[in-house]
Amino acid sequence: MEVRIETTYGATKKFAAAGLEAFNRQHQTGSPPKSFAVTVRENEAARGALVAEGVGQWMVFTLLWVEDQYRRRGFGTSLLRAAEAESKKRGAVGALVDTYSFQAPAFYRTNGYTAYGQVDDFPEAGMTWFRFKKAL
Repeated sequence: MEVRIETTYGATKKFAAAGLEAFNRQHQTGSPPKSFAVTVRENEAARGALVAEGVGQWMVFTLLWVEDQYRRRGFGTSLLRAAEAESKKRGAVGALVDTYSFQAPAFYRTNGYTAYGQVDDFPEAGMTWFRFKKAL
């Protein structure tokens, strides 16, 4: 047996992800909802985006970002609402999202998400990592 530390890990990440996905599918009866992305645009330019990945019967919103000058103008809420509606259309029963205390926990709470887990002092001392969920 040989164990290696790899600093270039793209191929290894794909290998591990494919193996884990194949293993997980052996234990799940249904097909997850198809993954998708949503953009919000102004003057034809993308100003924010959300990436949603299907896992089991749920959608995991892995990325949600809005350019600084477009925040607090409804762009994030528009992304979230569109992603929730599309997720439900694709058969998802709920949505999950992770966020840090310095990012958007209040935003998710305002939009009906409930915190179900947190890790204090992560990613650094004084910060908190939250997990939120919402039934669709």
